[in-house]
Amino acid sequence: MENLIIDNISLAILLPLWIFLIIMCGRFFSVYVNKKIIYILTLLSSFAGAVICFTGLITSRETVIWLHQFIKINDFNIPFGLQADKISLLMALTLFVVSFAVQLFSTSFMKDETKNYKFFAFLNLFNFSMASLIFSPNLFQFYVFWELVSAVSYLLIGFDYKNNDKSLASKRVFIINRAGDMALLAGIVLSSYYMYSFADSSSMSSLFFEDINSISALLLAYTSTPVYCIICGLFILAAAVKSAQIPFYTWLQDAMEAKLPVSALLHSATMVAAGVFLIIKMMPFFTLNPHLLNLILWVGLITALVCSVSASLETNPKKVLAYSTSANYGLMFAALGLGNIKIAVIFLFVHAFIKSALFLLLPKDKTLPKINFVLFILSALSLAGLVLSGIGVKELLYKNLEYYKGLSYIFMFICFVSAFYIIRLAILIYKNSELTKSKNFIELAAFLILLFGNVLLYLILLGTYHIREPYAAAVGGVALALLLGKNNKLEAFNTAPTLLSKCINDFIPALYSLISNGCNFIDNKIFANYKPIQFLSASLVKITNIIEVNVMNKSVCLIRDVIKSFSRYDKYLQSGNIQTYNAYAFIFVTVVIALVITGYTLIFR
Repeated sequence: MENLIIDNISLAILLPLWIFLIIMCGRFFSVYVNKKIIYILTLLSSFAGAVICFTGLITSRETVIWLHQFIKINDFNIPFGLQADKISLLMALTLFVVSFAVQLFSTSFMKDETKNYKFFAFLNLFNFSMASLIFSPNLFQFYVFWELVSAVSYLLIGFDYKNNDKSLASKRVFIINRAGDMALLAGIVLSSYYMYSFADSSSMSSLFFEDINSISALLLAYTSTPVYCIICGLFILAAAVKSAQIPFYTWLQDAMEAKLPVSALLHSATMVAAGVFLIIKMMPFFTLNPHLLNLILWVGLITALVCSVSASLETNPKKVLAYSTSANYGLMFAALGLGNIKIAVIFLFVHAFIKSALFLLLPKDKTLPKINFVLFILSALSLAGLVLSGIGVKELLYKNLEYYKGLSYIFMFICFVSAFYIIRLAILIYKNSELTKSKNFIELAAFLILLFGNVLLYLILLGTYHIREPYAAAVGGVALALLLGKNNKLEAFNTAPTLLSKCINDFIPALYSLISNGCNFIDNKIFANYKPIQFLSASLVKITNIIEVNVMNKSVCLIRDVIKSFSRYDKYLQSGNIQTYNAYAFIFVTVVIALVITGYTLIFR
């Protein structure tokens, strides 16, 4: 049974890679590839991946691991393989289902794109990268595919590379994510070093997720508390950057330059989810120190608060949803900070179906099909925590927060603001769009798949929660948005980004100029006229001049003269006479033999 599961999981991972190679090699060798064939192969890979993961989920009762030796240096071994457990199978199932819906939508959305074959190739490569990351058995392999996910997301965001704004946006996203990548690499190297140096078993240095409990306990024992906190802090930093947490959430706004299907894919259970997935995998590291859990909790809550307010002030629909993504992943961080992995995982799956649907349902122009708007309202209410699966995750998280009164109040305010900004967005879309009849059944099918996932999760969560304060807070946010919309006051919030822009463009430069002028005054008026500093500066200049003239310059000249003399004598030696060369060889051999005899005599005397 184990071999059957692993064989199928490897097939789910490799199918997208094979299709990527088929598409790209076909175009590279100028082989005609039919668009319909590309669409069918791409959809088939995601569908097969979802079926395989679902089958593995219902048949597997424990973690299944397959390993193969990859890199071996003395007794240090880094294997390559797969690890399938409940969380990874659920994560991969969500990935393939959401990808299938996004790819189905893309067959219609990208039909007029001249290079849509490349777009679908990148989607397949992205699925391969993300699935490989999910099923990685150790941190080294996890890091490899973590980097590959970032690289492919750069290609997807900058797909229209001839557009300067999109090209620059993809570069900014890639560069900001390098901070998290370097933090993750540093954390892995430090952890592996301590395990290799002090652990009894060298296998610990490979940092298997299966041994993560033992590794965390040993690492705490082998290091001091500050060193242990630094290592864990590096992992938290990596996760915070990848999941767009404060202060790194700005890269998600740049990612909005991508095409609509890319935004829907990146913001659901893929790239942004990798940070939360890392925290889940490394949870034993953080549970050994309550301060680390508090750090994760507060990073998440502050991000949720700041990004929810920012979403209420934003007017661009895609950027509103981008802020919403950071805010909701902040709530997942908060759940992990409370030590509740189950709620974080449920929240991740629910958010994936809701947010991908909201992105795909955004109007592509001034027209909006009526059915799309109805589905958008339904998904928006679910995100607000008023219908379907959105209710359950908010209530379950509140159940853990209610014991901390201050935190529960912050969470209720976040629920209020979340409901306000998403309904505000729906009202603004309704006012700025012309409702029409839908004629695109392919896109409608993609929406219904995501809605089905939302409904299914609602049915699974049914009975695990009770409607309480967060629901009332969300109702209040909806009521405020409707009231302001009825009185045409929502547009007043449009000036808020202008105020923020003035703050960034006027206040911050003025403050920087004031600080610069102050530093200039201290430098020129104080330090420049301070005699001890003047004497010290003059002395250093004189000493430097002496060293340069009498040491550096003369050394260079001496080397030059020696080389010239050597060249001159060498010229005399190169006479061109064979007898002379034989004499040189005889003298050289004689000297070598004499040295050998002398050395032998001294050693064996």
